[in-house]
Amino acid sequence: MSSDPHSPDRRGPGAPGLEIGTMARDVTSDQVGRIMAHLSGRVYLRPPGGGREWTANPEDLRPISASESLRARVAEANRRAVRGTR
Repeated sequence: MSSDPHSPDRRGPGAPGLEIGTMARDVTSDQVGRIMAHLSGRVYLRPPGGGREWTANPEDLRPISASESLRARVAEANRRAVRGTR
């Protein structure tokens, strides 16, 4: 882990299983997202189908199971299909 507090890291401080690229649930907003970065004590997440990132505290995130991840991706694909976008 870098000593620079502004340097992105693959793992969040004290956040086992919350590495960049993994899916997690933000318990404060009940949103599921892919972890994009850890920066200055915050975690940046993006919805499974893309979209606007949001930030969360690492302690508010929980890793999700493979079935929960699949459910989130299917729901996003269905939303895109209804909107007529890819």
